[in-house]
Amino acid sequence: MKPSTHYYVLSLSEDTNRLYEAFRDSLIDIKNTWFPLESAHGARHPALNDVQLRTHLQRVDHHFAHYFEQDPLGLVVAGKERHLSAFAAVTAYSGVIIGCVDGDHSATSPRDLGKIVWPLVKGVMAGAAEKIQRELGVAVHAHNVAVGIDAVGQSVDSGIAATLLVENSYRADAPRSTALIDDGDNVVDGVIEKVLALGGKVIFAEDGSLHRFQQIALILRA
Repeated sequence: MKPSTHYYVLSLSEDTNRLYEAFRDSLIDIKNTWFPLESAHGARHPALNDVQLRTHLQRVDHHFAHYFEQDPLGLVVAGKERHLSAFAAVTAYSGVIIGCVDGDHSATSPRDLGKIVWPLVKGVMAGAAEKIQRELGVAVHAHNVAVGIDAVGQSVDSGIAATLLVENSYRADAPRSTALIDDGDNVVDGVIEKVLALGGKVIFAEDGSLHRFQQIALILRA
């Protein structure tokens, strides 16, 4: 599954397991009948043996399935090494895991956990920077690139997308000429999601590195 700025974060532990819906570094703690999921052994149990842990994490995986089947997104899994290894052995969704974070984060706030997982997801999306810069140079020479949020928005709305390059901290209000779905005050996130939906890829660049491209550029399909 292609990494996206919209994804799940699953925090594993032998006590409380939490599922978050994430957008960039913002995490929403899902709270209903499925999550948070408490251990069936109680909060003050001794450490689970291997069989108990596998059974426990199979239950977590079953609860995660309830969400994934409704909204299939990539997954970042957080937990101690033993829990990550056991979960990898039992999950039916190994193909959608885009990264793992070591450590027990069952008590970590959504704000702090977002700061931990987003750089990982962003790194997965980044790809090889040197190769992309070469591709951008070729696209400019061939006049096959949209520059600036207005031109990029128009190209994406027309279904034309290949590779989007955007500076890490770039935010922009929606240009009047684009029909992008409203995404609050930041249309950049809407552009990113549309590019990914069209089968393109997204590269995050260092701030200032795309200055001559107005902080955002789209290499168009040939």
